[in-house]
Amino acid sequence: MAMITGSVASAVTSQEDIYVEGAPYFYYQDNGGVNELNHPDGDGFYWNLSGTASNPVYQLGCYEDVRLSDGIEINAVRCDTVGDKDVLQKRTHLELTFTLKSLFPLTTISAILRGGTVTTDGTAHTEKMGLGVIDNADTYYIYLPKVYDEVEGDFVSITGHRCKFVDAWEMSMSFASPWSIGITVWMMADDSLPNAQQFATIVRFDLGAIT
Repeated sequence: MAMITGSVASAVTSQEDIYVEGAPYFYYQDNGGVNELNHPDGDGFYWNLSGTASNPVYQLGCYEDVRLSDGIEINAVRCDTVGDKDVLQKRTHLELTFTLKSLFPLTTISAILRGGTVTTDGTAHTEKMGLGVIDNADTYYIYLPKVYDEVEGDFVSITGHRCKFVDAWEMSMSFASPWSIGITVWMMADDSLPNAQQFATIVRFDLGAIT
């Protein structure tokens, strides 16, 4: 019967009719001397953030065009007798890009712009930040959760363990449009973590679908 219907003659795992819409929330935190909230959890996974007064978590506000892509170096194993016999793949990083439209307070974008420490004066009602030499030692945690069922609280999240804001940014200042900045983040390998989680960890919770 399997041959007649075209079906496979074994157990099949089919996909669910669940679709995730819209961008995730964007949180980031300096990872210098701070562990993730789950470091690891009971299943050995590293994910989510845990902020402190001296090392807070920052949440970005309005952004669009969010895209996450895989960075892979691919080299074919070529034999002159038969052609490509195999292919070797090596993940180099994950790349996250988006256009940021929320610019204030400056403390939330200083790291993104590779700026200096922000000085806030509540009496004078001012924020001040310089743009100078880039500190290449700075790396960050990135946490991207998305709730896709508000009633049940079902969500999927991505945690990047060793991230940097990279590439020269450009600020658009168009008439009748909000100022916006194109941002690129690289999620690089953290070789202190298990091999399977060095670049990022994906966690999903679904009360109804996962049993």
